[in-house]
Amino acid sequence: MGKKLGLFSKIAFLAVAVFLVISIIQMNIKINAKKEEYNRLLTELAAAKLNVEDLTEQLESPICEESIKRIAKEKLNLREPGELIFASDYRN
Repeated sequence: MGKKLGLFSKIAFLAVAVFLVISIIQMNIKINAKKEEYNRLLTELAAAKLNVEDLTEQLESPICEESIKRIAKEKLNLREPGELIFASDYRN
Protein backbone atom coordinates (compact mmCIF):
# COMPACT_ATOMS: atom_id res chain seq x y z
CA MET A 1 0.00 0.00 0.00
CA GLY A 2 2.97 2.31 0.59
CA LYS A 3 3.98 2.13 -3.06
CA LYS A 4 0.45 2.87 -4.23
CA LEU A 5 0.23 5.92 -1.99
CA GLY A 6 3.63 7.08 -3.23
CA LEU A 7 2.58 6.58 -6.86
CA PHE A 8 -0.74 8.31 -6.23
CA SER A 9 1.05 11.24 -4.59
CA LYS A 10 3.43 11.55 -7.54
CA ILE A 11 0.55 11.47 -10.05
CA ALA A 12 -1.42 14.02 -8.01
CA PHE A 13 1.63 16.28 -7.71
CA LEU A 14 2.26 15.99 -11.46
CA ALA A 15 -1.39 16.79 -12.23
CA VAL A 16 -1.28 19.87 -9.99
CA ALA A 17 2.02 20.98 -11.54
CA VAL A 18 0.63 20.59 -15.09
CA PHE A 19 -2.51 22.49 -14.08
CA LEU A 20 -0.43 25.31 -12.60
CA VAL A 21 1.80 25.55 -15.68
CA ILE A 22 -1.24 25.70 -17.97
CA SER A 23 -2.85 28.33 -15.74
CA ILE A 24 0.31 30.45 -15.78
CA ILE A 25 0.52 30.24 -19.58
CA GLN A 26 -3.15 31.25 -19.93
CA MET A 27 -2.65 34.17 -17.54
CA ASN A 28 0.41 35.35 -19.49
CA ILE A 29 -1.60 35.23 -22.72
CA LYS A 30 -4.37 37.31 -21.11
CA ILE A 31 -1.84 39.76 -19.66
CA ASN A 32 -0.20 40.24 -23.06
CA ALA A 33 -3.61 40.80 -24.69
CA LYS A 34 -4.49 43.39 -22.04
CA LYS A 35 -1.13 45.13 -22.55
CA GLU A 36 -1.79 45.34 -26.29
CA GLU A 37 -5.28 46.70 -25.65
CA TYR A 38 -3.87 49.22 -23.17
CA ASN A 39 -1.29 50.43 -25.70
CA ARG A 40 -3.97 50.68 -28.40
CA LEU A 41 -6.19 52.69 -26.06
CA LEU A 42 -3.27 54.98 -25.18
CA THR A 43 -2.76 55.65 -28.88
CA GLU A 44 -6.48 56.36 -29.34
CA LEU A 45 -6.41 58.67 -26.32
CA ALA A 46 -3.46 60.62 -27.71
CA ALA A 47 -5.27 61.00 -31.04
CA ALA A 48 -8.43 62.14 -29.26
CA LYS A 49 -6.46 64.71 -27.25
CA LEU A 50 -4.97 66.10 -30.46
CA ASN A 51 -8.45 66.27 -31.96
CA VAL A 52 -9.72 68.13 -28.90
CA GLU A 53 -6.83 70.58 -29.16
CA ASP A 54 -7.59 71.18 -32.85
CA LEU A 55 -11.29 71.68 -32.16
CA THR A 56 -10.52 74.02 -29.26
CA GLU A 57 -8.28 76.11 -31.52
CA GLN A 58 -11.05 76.24 -34.11
CA LEU A 59 -13.54 77.38 -31.47
CA GLU A 60 -11.22 80.06 -30.16
CA SER A 61 -10.27 81.45 -33.57
CA PRO A 62 -12.54 84.05 -35.15
CA ILE A 63 -14.67 82.84 -38.02
CA CYS A 64 -14.16 84.74 -41.24
CA GLU A 65 -16.90 85.27 -43.80
CA GLU A 66 -15.32 82.80 -46.22
CA SER A 67 -15.39 80.09 -43.56
CA ILE A 68 -19.05 80.78 -42.86
CA LYS A 69 -19.86 80.53 -46.57
CA ARG A 70 -17.86 77.31 -46.94
CA ILE A 71 -19.55 75.70 -43.95
CA ALA A 72 -22.99 76.81 -45.17
CA LYS A 73 -22.31 75.24 -48.56
CA GLU A 74 -20.72 72.01 -47.32
CA LYS A 75 -22.83 71.24 -44.28
CA LEU A 76 -26.14 72.95 -44.94
CA ASN A 77 -26.26 72.83 -48.75
CA LEU A 78 -26.99 76.55 -48.87
CA ARG A 79 -26.14 78.64 -51.92
CA GLU A 80 -25.80 82.33 -52.62
CA PRO A 81 -28.59 84.09 -54.53
CA GLY A 82 -28.18 83.51 -58.25
CA GLU A 83 -25.79 80.57 -57.77
CA LEU A 84 -26.74 77.56 -59.91
CA ILE A 85 -26.59 73.98 -58.71
CA PHE A 86 -26.06 71.18 -61.20
CA ALA A 87 -27.07 67.64 -60.30
CA SER A 88 -26.30 64.43 -62.12
CA ASP A 89 -27.58 60.91 -61.70
CA TYR A 90 -24.60 59.57 -63.63
CA ARG A 91 -22.91 56.72 -61.81
CA ASN A 92 -19.83 54.73 -62.80
